[in-house]
Amino acid sequence: MKKIATIVLCTLALFAVYACDNSIDKVFDEQTLVEFQPAVLNSNAVNRTYPIISSANSVTASPTITAQVNLVGRQRSSDLTVKVFVDPVATTASANSYTLANGGNVVIPANSSIASLTMTVAKATSATATLANVVLVLDSTSADFKPSQNYKRIGYSIRQ
Repeated sequence: MKKIATIVLCTLALFAVYACDNSIDKVFDEQTLVEFQPAVLNSNAVNRTYPIISSANSVTASPTITAQVNLVGRQRSSDLTVKVFVDPVATTASANSYTLANGGNVVIPANSSIASLTMTVAKATSATATLANVVLVLDSTSADFKPSQNYKRIGYSIRQ
């Protein structure tokens, strides 16, 4: 009986050793995705699938908001241009209260995984001006990449 128990325990220990796969050098290269870094770091707003981040615009300053865009997957040997759109349905801010740099085109340089999108927000009309949202969406029509479904939108709350 002791012999059978010893064989069973040795077999289980052997299976446990072989079950451990310490290969951590796996490369994510099945598909190329792009995502907003602030969407990864912030939790979603209530009843939305994306976060809404407050902007510090005031009556005296026009802030510049910078959102990092990440490339998830292998780095490329050439530049990758990602188009960012303003969602007309979810955006409540007037079009003259913000400006996307380069018309919303973000270039991820060759051999890199990050780029920055710059949005300039107009000065608020007053300290108690109404809040409005600007919702940015990554382009989903490119054949070179796809937007990450969980992190393709980001919202900013600004005073108009």
